[in-house]
Amino acid sequence: MKLNLQAGQLTAWVERGVALFCLGTLIPAAFGAAAQIPYLAPWWTISIGGGIVITSIGMMIFSFLGRRLRGWALVYVALVSIGLITWPIAWQSAAPATSSPWLWVCLGVAAVCLAVTSGTAWGFGYAIAAGLLFAVVRMTPSGQGATLLGAVQDMIVLVMNSSVVIVALGVVGNAFKSLDEIEYASHRESTAAAIDEALLEERHRLDGIVHDEVMTTLVAAAQNANDAHVSAQAQRAVDRLAEAEAPAEARLPVTGDQLNWLVTDVVGALVPQAKITSSLDELAVPQHVASTLGMVVREVALNVAKHSQAKNVEVTLASPTPGEVLISIADDGVGFDPEQVPKRRLGLQVSVVYRMWAIGGHAEILSKPGEGTTVNLSWGSSGEQPKVATEPEVKEHRTRRMPEIPELTRPPLIRLIWIVVVLQFLLGWTSLDRVTLAWPVFAAQVLAIIATVVTLRRSDKNPMNLAAAWTVVGLLIGVTLLVQSVLPEHDWPGYATWHSTVVMVLLVAVLVRGRERVAWVGVGLYALVSAVWAITQGLGAGDVLRVGFGPFSWMLVAQLLQTWLIEMADRMTASRRSSAAANRAIAQSFSKMVLRDVWLTQLRAQVGPLLTRIADPNYELTQAERDACLAQESRLRDAMRAGNLVTELTSDAIEVARGRGVDVRLVDSRGTRLPEDVRAALTQHLSRLLTDSNTKKVVARAAPEGYDDVVTVLAVREDGTSELVGLDARGQVNTR
Repeated sequence: MKLNLQAGQLTAWVERGVALFCLGTLIPAAFGAAAQIPYLAPWWTISIGGGIVITSIGMMIFSFLGRRLRGWALVYVALVSIGLITWPIAWQSAAPATSSPWLWVCLGVAAVCLAVTSGTAWGFGYAIAAGLLFAVVRMTPSGQGATLLGAVQDMIVLVMNSSVVIVALGVVGNAFKSLDEIEYASHRESTAAAIDEALLEERHRLDGIVHDEVMTTLVAAAQNANDAHVSAQAQRAVDRLAEAEAPAEARLPVTGDQLNWLVTDVVGALVPQAKITSSLDELAVPQHVASTLGMVVREVALNVAKHSQAKNVEVTLASPTPGEVLISIADDGVGFDPEQVPKRRLGLQVSVVYRMWAIGGHAEILSKPGEGTTVNLSWGSSGEQPKVATEPEVKEHRTRRMPEIPELTRPPLIRLIWIVVVLQFLLGWTSLDRVTLAWPVFAAQVLAIIATVVTLRRSDKNPMNLAAAWTVVGLLIGVTLLVQSVLPEHDWPGYATWHSTVVMVLLVAVLVRGRERVAWVGVGLYALVSAVWAITQGLGAGDVLRVGFGPFSWMLVAQLLQTWLIEMADRMTASRRSSAAANRAIAQSFSKMVLRDVWLTQLRAQVGPLLTRIADPNYELTQAERDACLAQESRLRDAMRAGNLVTELTSDAIEVARGRGVDVRLVDSRGTRLPEDVRAALTQHLSRLLTDSNTKKVVARAAPEGYDDVVTVLAVREDGTSELVGLDARGQVNTR
């Protein structure tokens, strides 16, 4: 299960931006509607106009309450669509309209709403359909009776503006989706690293006790039996093991990753051929439950290793419902009839069924002779899941900074900016009949090209060069003055004002590249110059607002989105810090649990009774027990120096073989854990050699990383012949 944290937060904040823009479009729409409402049917004004206003306000409120906007957005889209379709019917005047329908400002927003809440394909489809329909309406008397060229221009602008926003949001959304995946992988890696580090620390602590206390005692007891100093030394070893076992810290919950590690470790030590799959990504169980599950799984794996003769073993860990753990161990071995197991044999009953019952869980044993065995272990928490403790978050001063998301370094966005600029040029060329002189238009487009190049140059560097940012602002003001110098008097010249969209796109790019103040100064200068032009041309308040509203509104939305992105980046940083602290705390707690409940349990089972007898000054060791001391010391030495090469069962076989006089030497030069396929093949091969009465000597070596043969095994027989076997990374045997 993916975390999907960043992408989810981005969606919420994008919805807020869309809701804000829906509300913002009511301002220019109101000026356009004021002149057209007297000619519209009251039912249309109340139902469509009033519905759009109410829906826009509702989206704004719900977005800041953290609620999803899909329902509101669909209502908004439906109202705008119905309003456009019924516009010619609702128009009550016999005279043609003097301006385009005020609904045009809502159509692009509706397309973006649909893209954000239902997917980009729906947004693109709606933008194209709405553009075509709006072009048709524009050519009717209710739509000002526009020419075919004017209608096509309207359609292109509507589709283009909507598509620009949809594509931009899609690119940023995909970037955050990729970031989610990276964060998820990083989280898993950091969790695993924290566990490995903590376990290594505890393993070294246990190895120190084993080497300094236990192994030394066993050798001393074999050589100097019934010595008072040896008894005292054995008692000290017993005490050190008891100290290591005592819990001195709060037992934090065990996560799904850690439970998976625990099961993998105990199963791998006994049944290396087992295939383990886990889906316990998001889970937390009490430590005593995890400990019991580990011991129960170990008991089941021990039975599989000793009795099943299975070639294939599958272990599955799952969490069907929140807080529930289901572990299934299935083998294809000889199987047995559970009903025929004598009641006096309490192994599975006590070590599996009763242990699961003691923690509120359940064990199910399914088996038939010749059909293998499946053991299902289930545990489900009641009430709330245990909360993972974290270290207190450190409060620190954070300076305002850009989020680490290089939007403009992405080729789709760069191409998108160029497409917008070129399309605006085309609109300007098709509107040359609306200007008094053509050459200033072309000169303005040259300046716009230079401004675009400067804006996108070295777009991977944030913030952009301050001089470059001011250069862009100066060029854009020059573009504006050149275009306005050739516009007709007392007339709104339509797409002859193509420059406003270019100004909008490039100033937003400047803002995104980290020069917020420069971008806002540019917007202010543009709005001032445009307002002066509109007033001197005798245009009304609505036209004055329309001239400057576009760039200003888009800048506002971009600023809010960027602010939210910065906030999200800060939250991500705090989340990483908190997660790292939690990982360390939980990993340390988990490693101590493994030390106590797994490693020490195994160690006590191996040497506990022997150490107790040695520690008793009144007990006299037999020769067999002295031999057992040396055998146990060799066993512990193998596990410490060559953990990759031995399992519990191969340790038994090695001990028996050494008792027959076989020279067994193990060399582990790898440093990292062997692949499970190699461990399984090695276990099988060593078992065959060690139980062969003709084997005289066995030398097994785990090679360092990078060798073709991961493990080599040399066997020397009684007749003097030898066999050298290499195991590759897949566990395939190469005999030489």
